[in-house]
This record gives sequence, structure tokens and C-alpha cells, in this order.
Amino acid sequence: MRLDLGHKGDWIVDPRELASRLGVSMTVLKRQERLGQVDARIKPGSGTDQTCVTVRLQGKGWRGTFDGSGALISEERW
Repeated sequence: MRLDLGHKGDWIVDPRELASRLGVSMTVLKRQERLGQVDARIKPGSGTDQTCVTVRLQGKGWRGTFDGSGALISEERW
């Protein structure tokens, strides 16, 4: 999984990989996002040049830490 900068300056992760990590289909993830039921937050990580992404959906959650190049270096699920 990678964290990439989109053409509008937004941060992007592959929705197929994110859905898999949340234990839902990509269709469910996209529908819940349209309904405003996906909580996604991006903040600086604890290390230098790291970014932490947290996503919550229907009582499930995933957090990934990415290095400065956008590579996933750690993750947790609940």
C-alpha cells in the first residue's frame, strides 16, 4: 500500500487495498463514503517525515504510518 499525492493536492490510498484492510468490499467502502460514514484523518506521524492515516468505518478501524516516500511502514486494525 502507498500514500500518494493527488493532482488536487489531496492524499490518496488505493481504495481496493483500504477496503480489504477494513474487511469490506470496495463497493461498500465507496457507498459509505458517499453517505458520509467514513471518517478519515491524516496527520504527521511520530517520526521525522512520516504521515499517519486513520480510517474508521462501521465500528472498524485501520491506521497506517507512511514514510516520506509514501511507503507503508506500519499498520494496525481494530
